[in-house]
Amino acid sequence: MGKGTNFSGQPVLSQLIKLMDRQKINTLASKSGANYYTKHLDGYSHLVVMLYAVLSNLRSLRETCLGFAANATRMNHLGIDHMICRSTLSDANKRRKSSFFGSIYRMLYKRYAPVLSDSLSKREVSAKLYVMDSTTISLFSQILRGTGRNPNNGKKKGGIKAHTIIEESIDLPVFVDYTEGIVHDHELMKRLFDLP
Repeated sequence: MGKGTNFSGQPVLSQLIKLMDRQKINTLASKSGANYYTKHLDGYSHLVVMLYAVLSNLRSLRETCLGFAANATRMNHLGIDHMICRSTLSDANKRRKSSFFGSIYRMLYKRYAPVLSDSLSKREVSAKLYVMDSTTISLFSQILRGTGRNPNNGKKKGGIKAHTIIEESIDLPVFVDYTEGIVHDHELMKRLFDLP
């Protein structure tokens, strides 16, 4: 047998999936309505497919589905027992709100935050430091050509800004928000939750 049919390693994706509880994620999906009108691709399976796409640096639904098909013999560790179709994945991306994935992140963060960084002493951890930064993402792609301003010189310019707050002691984001590209960080700070 070749390596393709006798795969016994532990890929990064498999290690990540072992940190997540499928039952809790699907319970969260049912409570938030994210599993409403789904037959095969429940919330957990959708998360696994999206993680696979991100870790494999795939840029389209077609690449994602072809990647799954090409690695069908190696996918038994993911807990997905059927092949993913483009239309099913497209419908799931359209119906499921990003807040569902955000709630999964918060659930995992709450569970694993105490063990994420063990290099700091307890005295240093007790003094919380939050760092806020933002980055502007230009929207000049052909897909997003309708976005942005139309100045007199005819060059269209547009963007979104990703605002992130990182808890310094664990070096992970605790808050991420997207606004228009012209919104300054001070505007976002006015409506943020109170930090200790």
